[in-house]
Amino acid sequence: MIEIIKSAAAEINIDPKEVAVYLGYYSAETDKNTDKLIAECTEEFLACADFRACYAEIPVTDGEIDLGFRKIGCSSLKKNLSGCEKAYIFAATTGIEAHRLIERNAIISPLKGIVTDCVGSAAIEAFCDKINLSFENCEYLRPRFSPGYGDMPLECQKDIVEFLQTKKNIGMSLTESLMMVPVKSVTAIIGAGNEKNKCTGPGCMICSGINCPYR
Repeated sequence: MIEIIKSAAAEINIDPKEVAVYLGYYSAETDKNTDKLIAECTEEFLACADFRACYAEIPVTDGEIDLGFRKIGCSSLKKNLSGCEKAYIFAATTGIEAHRLIERNAIISPLKGIVTDCVGSAAIEAFCDKINLSFENCEYLRPRFSPGYGDMPLECQKDIVEFLQTKKNIGMSLTESLMMVPVKSVTAIIGAGNEKNKCTGPGCMICSGINCPYR
């Protein structure tokens, strides 16, 4: 059964420090002008974002998940799902108007376009984190594992999108080149294990833990 989640923009906390990391400020401090632009772009983004997600709970067998029409399994995913008996297959988006804002700001100002894009990256991650916390026994969930991570083929996006019927349920689709539209969207598999998650990083995409056992 596919469940659908909607979230108001006011419920999404976009951390300006995380936006700065996406901009490349890993250790250096941002300046006042950058902080002001991040705040401005964040306000604009939240004003037009439409946070939606859909997911389904599925069993895990030997590190593989069965979608009915195809099994998804690879060494990286099996490593991530080790010790899990079930998983959530998941898709989330910030909506088409947020997508258009990023495109529009990139035309108005390349810098503003870049900052808005980074705000969008932080926003979709914050939304996904919020949803993770809503799942039962969330402390036992593994980090989100998306197509393109490790040796999991990007083509698996097609299977997840088809399985979750994302176009109908949350307005998210794929281009022929496997790009998600709206651009700030995520598909992922989230394992539910028998032991508490020891990962304390800020998110796989910006975490520096290259030896993380869940990668």
